[in-house]
Amino acid sequence: MLSFDGRLGIIKSVQHRERMGESIGKNEEDTRVLPDYDNPPVIEVVYGVQFAPLGLQCPTLGLFWQAVRQEYPSFVEKPPLAPVIERFDPDRRAETQIELTERPPLPRLWFVDRAENWLIQVQDDRFLYNWKKVKDQDVYPRFEVVSTKFFEVWERFQGFCQNESLPAPLVNQLELTYINHISIADVEVYVREANSIFPDMRWRETHNFLSSPETLSWKTSFLFPDRQGRLHVSMRHAIRLKDQQPVLLLELTARGMPASKDRDSVRGWFAMAREWIVRGFTDLTDEQAQKKRWGRKA
Repeated sequence: MLSFDGRLGIIKSVQHRERMGESIGKNEEDTRVLPDYDNPPVIEVVYGVQFAPLGLQCPTLGLFWQAVRQEYPSFVEKPPLAPVIERFDPDRRAETQIELTERPPLPRLWFVDRAENWLIQVQDDRFLYNWKKVKDQDVYPRFEVVSTKFFEVWERFQGFCQNESLPAPLVNQLELTYINHISIADVEVYVREANSIFPDMRWRETHNFLSSPETLSWKTSFLFPDRQGRLHVSMRHAIRLKDQQPVLLLELTARGMPASKDRDSVRGWFAMAREWIVRGFTDLTDEQAQKKRWGRKA
């Protein structure tokens, strides 16, 4: 579990401190309860597992679709994602790997459920699972539901690989992403609204020469304890496709690996990643905005 000390401060691993023999006080125990919101701005959650290439071919992916087609009857072809590995030496924070091959690249396939809220993504070295908000009335089903469904389909994919005499996926990176749409009143005042929502990213209005920025973009990252990964945070102004309304697009991605690759360690890493994302969102956003916009609970 984690405790967070101060705005943009240092997130400490309580488990690590317990191993080191440090005492944990009652007030610190209380901080382990995560902030909760009645109406969080999250519009998509993505679980991801990256592994060594399996040598998949299109017919093999078709067989997997047949195995899940009753629940995910539609498919979409997408370009494959390049593998990304978090590094921890000073000059290489994250490394995108490019593989040269004589074969044409295998597409990334989406298998989509009937309501279009849930989808599986599969490519030769990546397995992802998404919940997406499609309609205004769609309600975020909460982490426990998304987590349960992800592990169910991930274990089905592992079983499929075994049944088809494919290599067992050798996991080299885990990833959890929360994508948020934060509504703003008008594109003309998005800098002012961003100032009020994200107090650490303030644009001063008293400039002698420059007017307000035409676009807004902010990106940073935070290290996990024991180099188990990073939290990557990005925020930018965007236009929502479905209604052409201006929003602030806030994306929080946790990426890394636990020391061990066993089932419990992988589950524990995702729980830690979720905690970093929730506490990170809370620490980066204004307290009044949390209460008025998203109904933060006491």
